[in-house]
Amino acid sequence: MLDIHGKFEIHREDYIIKVTVQGEYNDIGARAVTQGLKENIIAMDNAPFAILADMKKFDGGTPDAFSVTDEYNVWLNSKNMVAKALVFTSSVYASIYEQQIKSKSEQNIKYFDDESEARKWIDVQMQKWLSKRA
Repeated sequence: MLDIHGKFEIHREDYIIKVTVQGEYNDIGARAVTQGLKENIIAMDNAPFAILADMKKFDGGTPDAFSVTDEYNVWLNSKNMVAKALVFTSSVYASIYEQQIKSKSEQNIKYFDDESEARKWIDVQMQKWLSKRA
């Protein structure tokens, strides 16, 4: 039996679900992260939300881990997500993520190397979304 690879934390701040990941991921680790994210999204009861992913200490994943993440993004595409900001310090890992996760093409997603800039962008995206609904 394989052990979980990778560590993560998830918490909600108003309409932002922040996930911090670190290490290398296998499919078991990826399932744990995506299950935690799903639980937080479901708990929001269809309210609009954004995801801020701190990937600065992400060291990559197995092909199975990326497959699990892609499946999760298919599910995510049917939810009320306004924006997703991914913070990477390595452009290599950002490129790998970009290539491996095809289902995110429908998402309002942007890559950053600074979390404060990512938060500002999320706030702007949420304001735009809210103003369209007013």
